[in-house]
Amino acid sequence: MSEAVPALAAARAAAKSGSGALVLAPGSSRGWFDGCALVAWDATCRTVGHDAGALAAAGDALDAAYAGRTGPCAVVLTYEGDAVIAEFAQVAPVGGAAVDRVLASEAASLDARTALIAGPRTDLGARAFRASVSEIRERVAAGDVYVLNLTRRITGPPTLEPFDAFALLQSRGASDMSAFFACEAATIASISPERFLSVSGPADDRIAAVSPIKGTRPRGSTPSADAELAAELAADSKELAEHLMVVDLERNDLGRVSVPGTVRVDPLYEVVTTPYCHQLVSTVKGRLLPGASFADLLEAAFPCGSVTGAPKLAAIRIAAELERTPRGAYCGALLVALPGRLDSSVLIRTLEYATGPSASWGTGCGITYESDPAAEWLESVLKASPLDADRTPAVALRETCRVAHGRVPLLDRHLARLAAGGCGPSTLARTSAAVSEALAESDREATRLSITVTPDGTVTVATSDAPSSLDVPGGVRTAFVEVAEAPALPPGAAKPADRGAWDAAQDIAHAEGADIALLVGPDGSVIDGATSSVWVRTGERLLTPPAPPALDGVARGVIFDVAPSLGYQAGEVRLTRSDIETADEVFLSNAYGGVAAVRGRGGASTDALAAAFERAIDDA
Repeated sequence: MSEAVPALAAARAAAKSGSGALVLAPGSSRGWFDGCALVAWDATCRTVGHDAGALAAAGDALDAAYAGRTGPCAVVLTYEGDAVIAEFAQVAPVGGAAVDRVLASEAASLDARTALIAGPRTDLGARAFRASVSEIRERVAAGDVYVLNLTRRITGPPTLEPFDAFALLQSRGASDMSAFFACEAATIASISPERFLSVSGPADDRIAAVSPIKGTRPRGSTPSADAELAAELAADSKELAEHLMVVDLERNDLGRVSVPGTVRVDPLYEVVTTPYCHQLVSTVKGRLLPGASFADLLEAAFPCGSVTGAPKLAAIRIAAELERTPRGAYCGALLVALPGRLDSSVLIRTLEYATGPSASWGTGCGITYESDPAAEWLESVLKASPLDADRTPAVALRETCRVAHGRVPLLDRHLARLAAGGCGPSTLARTSAAVSEALAESDREATRLSITVTPDGTVTVATSDAPSSLDVPGGVRTAFVEVAEAPALPPGAAKPADRGAWDAAQDIAHAEGADIALLVGPDGSVIDGATSSVWVRTGERLLTPPAPPALDGVARGVIFDVAPSLGYQAGEVRLTRSDIETADEVFLSNAYGGVAAVRGRGGASTDALAAAFERAIDDA
């Protein structure tokens, strides 16, 4: 540990001064340079824009370091192709365990609960992300693309200095390709699990390899559940097909600069476990052509196919149409060259700093025709979990789910709402396990399942066959109930277990002979239904109150997703009593009961939406 302390102290100081710092902290012998940690500082840095030939400049600098003509070289290659090139005057190979201990000590001095981005905003929210997944499925059906990596970025003010953030990230999910890089032009703290290119061997016999990751499962809450999830990933036809398409793309890319007949895949479909997920990994290797430069290799292989899709150029073009902001360093690469060795990571699970100050984190998923939009959204949420501590909610949360065919069809949507309400990966894993156990033990006639998660992380699941509040012969009767203020909601407009405000409104509605209360605020706005979301149809528009102050209902999300296919535009707007009373149709929705008309206010649109919801249940 003694040799790591001064080296990391020098790197931290260099990072603050902008003079250049690099820390490679491999999580195992599979990581950087076969598990060799490295700390470097005191760099000469320059930026080369894409139009000025970033790949060529990066390749030349890496060639020189590989050949020993210069000192160690690191390149941050952004997804769009710009390059930050750093040549280090000071370098200290140190023991990986020593680096781990120093970083762990740094992390221990910080508040483990710290979120790394304050007030985070995403450029592609849940509904827009799910809509984009559906559009990609249509593009796949049309033959425009086979698999496409859809990403989003989470942005906001950073809460910690970059080096401290790297230490905390390491404590939450250290990975084989973890790295820290800082200079005036670029600062990143990365816990990437994915290797991009590695090259080794003498100039006339160099072996290049690329190790794409595609296919993910969360960790289980127990060893047996964890093993089941890993086995499920290894056998999932959708994940295997998606992975194989990317492997074939990488074989083609590497083949462009390899001796014919030397490109091989070994291993294929290896399940690799990280601290927070299982992933499918393969390695494609080839012997580089004599005279092939690193610029040639980058031209052939960058960006990595696992973060684009296939065919690569078509996937890049379509992703640019669907994504809201440029990816920046996210999905780019960090490449490091030493004499006779080159290694690199794909910049995923990476916190990128910018002036402002601002920090961003990218997260995404590979989409095929078999992709489920809700499951892909949940995956993107889980991949962003290192930004926060593995949290439990600040208040107790509750989900009420429908059971159909012995399972909870909309479980991914319920889990995503729990995540928005403050549940971290471990809590979600325990929730999934508790749901599976409850379904296995429940009466076959059970149709309802409730999930309660408390701030201490306790998960309680119960099943029953109790009827839905929407199951009223002749249609649901509603009553407007005035409240002094909108009920307080957890983050993400999640559903709290404490239903006191809603229950009180229900009592008033029941006293008036109604079935469900519609809560009305002091300004006359209809806030929400007491047990369901309230909707109106006005012409071709489906309108519902904004969340918050309304709950972000699971069935509400389904309606937003299916509305376009039925010819409707769904939106959030302020609604008043008058809007409810004059609308063409009025209906209610919740995850257990589906879609039901308010008595006397239904119609063809409500019927079509109810049928579409049931199809979504069957298809989930």
